[in-house]
Amino acid sequence: MDSSILSSAIEAIKNTKDKVVDSYDGHIREKAIEDVNEKIREKGLDISSIAQDDYEAMVSDLSKDIRENYAQKATQGLLAFVGLDLLFGW
Repeated sequence: MDSSILSSAIEAIKNTKDKVVDSYDGHIREKAIEDVNEKIREKGLDISSIAQDDYEAMVSDLSKDIRENYAQKATQGLLAFVGLDLLFGW
């Protein structure tokens, strides 16, 4: 009986992790699409005139940049927290 409870708890954790990862990936992609569309409009181009492969490459490249930016901000926040922790002795 205990192993089934443990198994279901592990499965629930895995499912939650997958949902969070999917949500994060979706957020990054939506942000990249919005930014790519804005850049295309700024250049006075029509989005439908861009080849699908080129558009996907732009979204993919910008997605990588957004991920790196988020990772950098998270690292800076963690380091700031640790610095405050060391400074104030929490």
